[in-house]
Amino acid sequence: MPQSASARIANEAILETAMSITAERLSVVLRTNTGGSDSVDGEGYSNVSLTQLRRYAGEIYSMAWDAAVGLDEKESNQQTDNDDNEEDASSAGPITQGKKLLDLIVYPQNMPNSPPEGWIDLRPDLSCICSHDSITGWISSNDFATGSGRKYASKEGQGLGGLRAHVDAVNAERKVKGLHPLVALHVDDWPDGAEVTGDPNVVFLEDEDAFEKIRSNAAASNNREEDKSGLTGSPIIGGTAIPATSLYSSVCVGGTFDGMHYGHRKLLTLAISSVQPISGRLLIGVTRDEMLTHKAFADRIPPLEERMAGVLEFIGNLAPGMKNRIRCVPISDEYGPPGQPPESESYPGLQNDFDALVLSHETLPTGRKLNRYREDTLGIPPLKLLCTQRTEPHGMSSTALRRIRSS
Repeated sequence: MPQSASARIANEAILETAMSITAERLSVVLRTNTGGSDSVDGEGYSNVSLTQLRRYAGEIYSMAWDAAVGLDEKESNQQTDNDDNEEDASSAGPITQGKKLLDLIVYPQNMPNSPPEGWIDLRPDLSCICSHDSITGWISSNDFATGSGRKYASKEGQGLGGLRAHVDAVNAERKVKGLHPLVALHVDDWPDGAEVTGDPNVVFLEDEDAFEKIRSNAAASNNREEDKSGLTGSPIIGGTAIPATSLYSSVCVGGTFDGMHYGHRKLLTLAISSVQPISGRLLIGVTRDEMLTHKAFADRIPPLEERMAGVLEFIGNLAPGMKNRIRCVPISDEYGPPGQPPESESYPGLQNDFDALVLSHETLPTGRKLNRYREDTLGIPPLKLLCTQRTEPHGMSSTALRRIRSS
């Protein structure tokens, strides 16, 4: 049961991997004592209410639908490439071909009347357990079967190792009952956003403790003490106290902004919310046409001028009071203005004085790469990476919109 955006990203990676290799039934065990990626130190328990369990069980079904759309899209693109764009290639994929969806069942642990994980492990039709070493629990040869996460990676009497050890322990019990052994499928393509606890410059904006993380990091780096409430010097906006350390003087955000779909609007809204009132500035970078030729359905991408106009129209309605503190510029290289030397004239009239970058978790690796470049090559401080979990990445994407335009 995730308590952070990072843990949700980890869950999505496991779900998508499991769905990609499942032909009939997929059982999703939703644990409530996840540890692992769900906590800063890899230990501890989640205090989960019944309402939270119900809500997240519903979210998993939504995630599964979006993953199915993504797999369908991937298969369609592969078929299109293989068939040299034949007329029927665009209909490839399990959903568009009208095939059955997986028999997906979510089992929230500790929910009334839901069977325990041990019962699912002993199902005769089960053939594989898919997970990641930082999340999967370790069951022992004794009766203890509730440990999970790094806390239980090596503990006497409670198992040893990761996913493989967990599956071996399950198989030992299945053998006693005359059941066939299970295969362990580890999620090796682990998203960068699932492991952020070691990087003080990464903050997920939707997390409940995001402001506290930013405040703590700022206090540590500046070696100063603040009021215990964490609200010293905090502006009151709309009746809500906002910690001063959660707002930045020079924020940047970039993207293609093709179609200005709801994901773009979410990203820009979070960027606006991260700028200091009165004096803070926001730079929005829009990728030039020549950098987009490799995109799927590239011929359906509107020209740069149209995409920039869409961004400015939305921003003008979202934050009319910031009109004179927002700039929108074309981007012609990988890093844009935040990756330029202080004296560079690549982007006339812009200074590389940025202190924060807003981005989605899918582009977090690029953000970290930019920070290394700033420190190692340019000799300037890293940016605070204000990250958002990209929800419904397949159903709500520029590629999906371009696919609609091409049909």
